Amino acid sequence: MTEQKVGPNTFALVVHGNSMAETFHDGDKIIVDPDVTPQPGDYVVAKLDALEESTFKKYRPRGTDSEGQPIIDLVPLNDDWPVLKIDNRNPGRVIGTVVEYRGYRQR
Repeated sequence: MTEQKVGPNTFALVVHGNSMAETFHDGDKIIVDPDVTPQPGDYVVAKLDALEESTFKKYRPRGTDSEGQPIIDLVPLNDDWPVLKIDNRNPGRVIGTVVEYRGYRQR
């Protein structure tokens, strides 16, 4: 359930790990809408072909390569984690844009 107007393919995920700490914590919930085109600085869920799981990161478009393919940085908020890249060497796709976040008290 959400108070946002969302597309029919919207779904929720539970955040795992600490790559997006201090803003997002393990166990928080995010609402993701695949029908929303991400803008620079938005939070997205993406899937890189080389990884088994999807990833939740900040979206940073970097333009296109010589073949016109997009180059996208997937930026963690926690500096201890590396920036991931979607490009012709690291294929992947953005699954959806985060439209709502539910944080919970940390103990």
